Parts: sequence; C-alpha cells; structure tokens
Amino acid sequence: MLKIAIFGAIAAILTLLARGWDGTKNPSPPSNPSPPSQPSHPSHPTPPPKPLHPVPTTSDSLISNPPLLPKSAKGKYELIVAYKTSKLYNPRNELWDQVLLRGYLTKPSLFDKKKTGEYVEDQMVGPQIRVKQGETMALNLNNQLPPESETTCPTHVENVNEPHCFNTTNLHTHGFWVSPQGNSDNVFLKFKPQEKFDYQFKMEPNHPAGTYWYHAHLHGSTALQVSNGMAGPLIVEGSRTPKVKNGKVTSTGDMDILWKEKNSYPNENILLFQQIQYRCSNPDPNITFAVPNNCEGVGIGMLENYNDLAAFASWGDNNYYTSINGKILGEIKAEQNQFNRWRMIHGGVRDTIGLIIKEIPNSSKFSAEQTIKACSAYQEADKKAEFDKLNSLNVHTIAQDGLTMNHVQTRTLSVFHPGYRHDAMVAFPTTNRYCIFDTKLNIDDEINAPLPNVGPQIAPNHRFNAQLLGWVNVKAAKTKAQTAAQFLKDRAQKIGLSKDIQTQLSQLNLSAFSDHPSLMTPEIDKVVAARPKQYSAFSLGPDPRTGVFKFGFRHKKDGDTLSFGDFFDGDGSVDGEYVRQLQVGQTDEWELTSAGFGGHPFHIHVNPFQIVKILNPQGKDVSEAVAPEDPVNPVLDDVQYRGMKGQFKDTLFVKQNYTYIVRSHYKKFEGDFVQHCHILDHEDQGMMETVRVCGGKFPCDSPLPASHHH
Repeated sequence: MLKIAIFGAIAAILTLLARGWDGTKNPSPPSNPSPPSQPSHPSHPTPPPKPLHPVPTTSDSLISNPPLLPKSAKGKYELIVAYKTSKLYNPRNELWDQVLLRGYLTKPSLFDKKKTGEYVEDQMVGPQIRVKQGETMALNLNNQLPPESETTCPTHVENVNEPHCFNTTNLHTHGFWVSPQGNSDNVFLKFKPQEKFDYQFKMEPNHPAGTYWYHAHLHGSTALQVSNGMAGPLIVEGSRTPKVKNGKVTSTGDMDILWKEKNSYPNENILLFQQIQYRCSNPDPNITFAVPNNCEGVGIGMLENYNDLAAFASWGDNNYYTSINGKILGEIKAEQNQFNRWRMIHGGVRDTIGLIIKEIPNSSKFSAEQTIKACSAYQEADKKAEFDKLNSLNVHTIAQDGLTMNHVQTRTLSVFHPGYRHDAMVAFPTTNRYCIFDTKLNIDDEINAPLPNVGPQIAPNHRFNAQLLGWVNVKAAKTKAQTAAQFLKDRAQKIGLSKDIQTQLSQLNLSAFSDHPSLMTPEIDKVVAARPKQYSAFSLGPDPRTGVFKFGFRHKKDGDTLSFGDFFDGDGSVDGEYVRQLQVGQTDEWELTSAGFGGHPFHIHVNPFQIVKILNPQGKDVSEAVAPEDPVNPVLDDVQYRGMKGQFKDTLFVKQNYTYIVRSHYKKFEGDFVQHCHILDHEDQGMMETVRVCGGKFPCDSPLPASHHH
C-alpha cells in the first residue's frame, strides 16, 4: 500500500559481533563511528552471542515511575531526541531482544561526549515531566537523530500523506489547554537533525491538574516515531482547595491535595503503555529470522520504515506485547490494602487495551518466574472459563484524559484506546500475586476491526483470550482495608476539607474537583440549537472518483472525503484547503461518526469536549450510568461508554454505525491546530483535519502556517 523505500544498505555501517551480555546488564556498545548521511540510523550495537536467561528478574523488570527529567539551572527542561539501545523481554520465545530505537533521553547528561546520530544506553521510556498550574513550562527540544537526505526528507514533499522525514520531529503536549500558536503546542513546526527549539507552554492558573503526555507529532513520521517509543508522561500538579456552600460547589479544587504527603506523592504509579513494533536485523546476510520480531540473541530490533507498521493486522499477526514503562511482563510493587493512584497512559498506536487485574490464588510465595508462568497459563483461548473464575480487582476511575470525572467509576474492566488516560484508585486486599491482563473485547470495541477478506487482529481468531501485561507483587502491611469511599472521606478529613465535601466524597461524588462547567444546561441547549452543528465523520475506503484507498474526514454528511492537504475551494477554504473554523467564545455541538471500515479514536487538540450522548445503531443512548456489572457474567456490550454521559474528554473511540453527540467551548487560545485519528499511521496517511479558532485577535481568513505541509 505504501511505497516507502528502506533507507539504504545498513550492512556497511554495522559493527560485527564483539561483546555480549552477562544476562543481567545492558550490552556495552562498541565505539560509535561518525554517522553517515545515508542510511538515516546509527551503527548497530553488538547483539549478544547467545540467548539470554528466559525470565525477567526483579532488577530487569521492576516497573518504577519513569525518571523525572531534571531542570537546568535556568529552570528549563532539555529533552534530547536520539537513538537509544536497551533490551526488551520477548515472551514469544522467552528470550531477550536487544533494540535500537528512537526515543527521548531520560537525562541530558547521557548524551555528553556524543555526536549527532550516535546512540546511548537508556531506558525504553521517555522521562516524566511535571509542571504546576500557572507556570510556564520552558523546554528545549534537541534533535540528535542522524542527518537525513533529500531522498528521505525532501524539501518539497510531493504527497504529504505518504510517510516521510523519519528523523525530523516536533513535540505535542497531548491534552494541554494551551495556545496552539508560536512556540507553544504548535504541531506545524518541524525540526531536522541537529536543530534545537525553545518551547514555552504557558499554563493557566486554572489549568486542570491531571495526567497528560507528550509525543512526536510531525505529519508523515508521527506513527513511526511514537511506535519507536517517542512518548513520555506529562503531569500537571494542582493545589487548589474546593469550596462548597449549602451543598453547592462554589469553586472547584484538585484531586492532588488528597494524595499529596508533604512535597511528594508517595502512593502514585505512572504507567505508560507503549506498543513497539520492531523488526530484527543483522549485518550478516546469512543470518535470517524465521519470526521477524524474534531476534534470537543474534539480531537487533529496529523500526525504520512503515512496510509492516501500517498493516491493519500487524499487531496481532506478529503477536507483539505491550510494554509498561519500557518493561514487558514487568513487576509492580504494592502494599496490602494501601490505595494507590495509578496514572495510566495509552501511548501506543496499534492495539486497544482491555485492562483487567486478576488474583492468582495461593500465590503469595511465588517467585517472578512462578508468577509469570501462572499468569501466562490463563492467556490461551481454551482457558477462558478458568480465567473468568479468577477474582477480578475493582478499579476506581477518578479521571479520564487528565480531567477529573464528576463521580468515581468502579469497574473491573477498563478500556484504553490510543491516546486515552485513566487515573484510578487501586488497592490489593491480599498478599497473593495479581496479573495485569489485556483481555479480549468484542470485535467492534477494538481499533483493529477487520477489513473485508482480512483476518481480525484480536477477536475472534486470535489465539489469546487475554495477553499478560505485567504483575503486582503485594507486600504484607498493617493498613486496614477500606472502601474507596472511606478512603476519600478520610483523606478529606485529614487535610481539613469541609463536612460538605467529606459527605460528597463518601458518596463517590467528585463534583467539587471536576474542572469544566457543564455544557449541558438549558441555556446552552438554546445556544447550540441556534448554531450550525459541527459534523465530522471518519472516512476510510476507496475514493469513488479515483479508486485509490483514502484516509480522511467528511465535514458534511453528503460531502466528499478529504485527506489532509487535499485541494478544496468550497465554504471553509483557506489557501485551497478545508479548514474547520470555530468562533472564539462560542459553544458548538458536534456529531461524530465513522463511515467506511471500523472505528477510530477521535482526538482534538487544545479544547476538550463533553459527551452529551452516544447512540448505538438502534438509537439507544449507551452513555447512561447503569447498575454495577455482574462479576460472574459481565456483559461487555459498550462497557467503555457506560456512565460517560456528561464527562469531558479529549480522545474518544468512534465506533462504526454509532452516533456521538458532544459539545465543546472555545474560551480562548485562537489559532490553528488539528483533529485526527489516534491510530497514528491513519493520521500520517491523511486522517487529519486543520481546525481554527478565530474571530477575535486571530482573523478567520489568516493564511495557513508556513510549515503547514513542511
């Protein structure tokens, strides 16, 4: 489908096998030669001469929070983009694969004495960045990937929707409510190798505190870079105390105040889910790989093109595993009965996650090897009945997409599509081992619904009932068991919040901490009824005029499918392209649908939206709150939407033949940004649209940004 050339012959610059691993440490890389201009990746580090030990040890696979990126003496973050080498556990053959992938360095000093294009040993996760409300987050993006050529990254791109410029990049702060212009969250910027740029993200004093993330977002290379691992957690800390009078919220606060101990958050786990689709290579042409992503101790895992990345069934066909903070089948430590705040981020591209946590009976003395073996036994499809009988842990979700919900959602199954974030309270009542699974969902609830004549990626033909993501090692403690409601009330009492707020929390009511005022009021009903509805339909399929397979949007029900950058001269045209123009200060109602094949995660930059209703093909609203799920025979139909009416999000999975009614208010922050599918190879191939908030200081007929199509 894509005609992307593999970048040159890599054999000329590969270092021959020299030194290996001792089974517990990362390999010592050979000296880095000066990088050539072609190909666009560095020389290989040395692969190990023999397979490594078969099971992760504690030192190998302990899942800890990503390292905190340090600030410079001037209060600036330096985020370096470079090739990183490390190892990933491969459950397919129970060996370790060495990988060489693009990523963000966890600390700038790792690149000291290095040259552009050289690689470093580092963790396979981006560093966490934390910022407080009202601050300006100053960040220098430093691209130290190898140089590109006119062939790999032409000055004038003929087809902007054909992937290109794999070593050129920029930065997107996913979910941030900040300006999209200038040196802020501007995804139309681009930075070539050896270029640096100073970003300035000015946070509003009332910016919602929560879980966000950053990732590469240059159109044409977004999916490849994020699938390499170019992503990291971004945490906005809040300190506002809510106020309630006579049962009514007069000013909202931040959930952070319930979790903070002195100047830290000791019971916080930041979990970044990533989906890295590497392929194995070796300089010796006689060494081939029967399974392309099993390096067998003699290859290096890399991701250098889209040849396999963009295939609809690429994830399931190759039986890839999702990593958590750069670890596959890693271990999370917890204390018995202690509520922790799990900040979970889907930073992957190619698979929906149906997260469920199962308790393994009589396992409190199990080693890592025994635990992984016991958990893995429940993955197979023929083990589903036994899997269902295991106790499932309640997960109490308090925020989605960084935005505190108006009530706690308690469930055993949490659904994550690419771009989603969930903040949840979890507590483990026993000292048994717990398995974290990605369980199979209904096929239309997955992003990988099959095309005609193409096998489905997950259900129903995938051999797994569930795929193991990691496990929890629970240490015995004297903490008394509590319900989520008791915990929240006790925390509020401890820090001196009012009786009204304590009462609300004891009922799992979070309205005192929910930032955005509702857009579902009688007054706003009248406003949106008097305005044209914004219509946006994902469209994927053959162009009726050309027959070419096309990724794009329709902005009218009877309109044509437009890919990003397509010529357009109708209403809304700017410089010969369609630009969705929204009036600053206004509120609009949107109708989201998916035409053609499958579902797509809808993501819009800058402004979140409130879910009004989600209608299934029979016209029933499936976003209403429902009775608690049956733990023995859970019904999975639309479980991801239950109780979502009235909630705010920035990313939402749009199923085929469903209708999604949402509302958004454009309070400020004029300028150009985008909406797109968060299956990022779809975005790179044209499923993206320019959006413009204008009509104040920013004229609606302003020309497109100079770097709009780089």
